[in-house]
Amino acid sequence: MTIYDGDRLIRSLKKKTPDSSGIYKWTWYMNEAGGDSPSRKIRKRKNESSGSDVKPGIYKIVLSNNGLSTQTLITVASDPRLDVSQKAIDEGYQNAKTIQRMTQVAADVVKQLVESKNTVANFSKSLKKQDKNEHKEAITKSTKISETIENLIALYIGKEDKRQGITRNPDVTVINRINAARWYGSSRPDGMTQTEKTLLKHAQDQLNAALDETNAFFEKDWLAYKDAMTLVKTKRFKDTKIFIKN
Repeated sequence: MTIYDGDRLIRSLKKKTPDSSGIYKWTWYMNEAGGDSPSRKIRKRKNESSGSDVKPGIYKIVLSNNGLSTQTLITVASDPRLDVSQKAIDEGYQNAKTIQRMTQVAADVVKQLVESKNTVANFSKSLKKQDKNEHKEAITKSTKISETIENLIALYIGKEDKRQGITRNPDVTVINRINAARWYGSSRPDGMTQTEKTLLKHAQDQLNAALDETNAFFEKDWLAYKDAMTLVKTKRFKDTKIFIKN
């Protein structure tokens, strides 16, 4: 099922073809496609994530299966019990899209940090397996750079907490700021107030500060680490020998 706002594709949903004939229900929750959320795990998304709610309007729904398709138009209307101005609708939508873009940036940055940390971990593991005494200095550098990366990840999503039960991270992270701006921005029927604007600015400022620190790391510390590791003599190939002919 694909949903269009005019000519703009805003949502793509998939499900398996039913194995028997009958009447089936498929729900679209009146939202657009979303992005990624920052995570310590590298995951391949199987389905499109949900994003911001659509504005009231007319949308085209196209249902396709095995080369055949059918389409219809549906009208999304505001709740008739509420008196919501067009200004409030437009501001809420723009706020949601801004927050979605910020979340995607944070997700992309954290993904690169996690990938870099995994690279360091694999390289360090290989050095220890070969000769941890010979490669002691390189292993120490790997440990330090890994700690630095973890501290950068914590700027966005907090420190890794393995405690059980209901816990709370005392540090205010980038994603905390973004989520606060998202919640307040989506709960205002009369449009953006100074509170929502302030929360959004706080989220943007903290994200930008974290990006500055992260970019400085990749431009300096990470390059220095990569250069140092290229000088480490590792056994990338097994020793070979020449065989004597009979």
